[in-house]
Amino acid sequence: MRLPATPITPTVVFDLDGTLVHTVPDVAAALDIALAPYKVAPTSIGEAASMMGDGLSQFFWHALVSKRLNLPALEADAVRKQFIEAYAQSPARLSHVYPGTHALLKELRERGVRTAVCTNKIEPIAVDILERLELRGYFDAVVGSGDDRPMKPDPRPVLEAVARAGGRIERTLLVGDTGADHGAAIAARIPLVLVDYGYSHLPINALTYGIIVDNPLSLHDAVMSFVGAEQFLSADLPHHPLA
Repeated sequence: MRLPATPITPTVVFDLDGTLVHTVPDVAAALDIALAPYKVAPTSIGEAASMMGDGLSQFFWHALVSKRLNLPALEADAVRKQFIEAYAQSPARLSHVYPGTHALLKELRERGVRTAVCTNKIEPIAVDILERLELRGYFDAVVGSGDDRPMKPDPRPVLEAVARAGGRIERTLLVGDTGADHGAAIAARIPLVLVDYGYSHLPINALTYGIIVDNPLSLHDAVMSFVGAEQFLSADLPHHPLA
């Protein structure tokens, strides 16, 4: 007689910037420190938000274009490093956690759900932000950029986050706010919830995969709907190896 397959514990993977935390004010402040010698206009929150989502280095290169700074390559790279250093020194002075985030994460932990952060931000900086804002204890794993690790929309950092958290990709939900999250979820073949108050370059409605929510209560309901759905069985779903 065949025994029933064991239900799989859900895993929820969250993006960081624009999903859990409004980080743009500190990113913009660090950019202004690095660019101060060039007498450019201060970076507005809207300007900075429009350049988020692809990691700090890509943010910086977008900023040079936005501010029409044509610097020699070596000088530009030196200023980029100054920007990242300034940001690393003060990554959460102006940032704040989105309303409802603490309550949602607390409920997930109480339900025994595995949780992780997968971000394109440099990993030690991401961990520092989570610790400073008292979020780190809610997560089984944090995966960010570093070394030669690919970034979202490549699915591999999401798969790594799930593996580090002790979860299974076939019972995983991704929560994010940009096309990078959208592409990663499609590539990893997992469900997706997108928040429309984050930092997407495109109108969020142009992203055609996943569920879009516009407030913390709707996000809570979407995540809990996934968590409370009929438990998928390992025998019924394909395994996606970390590769």
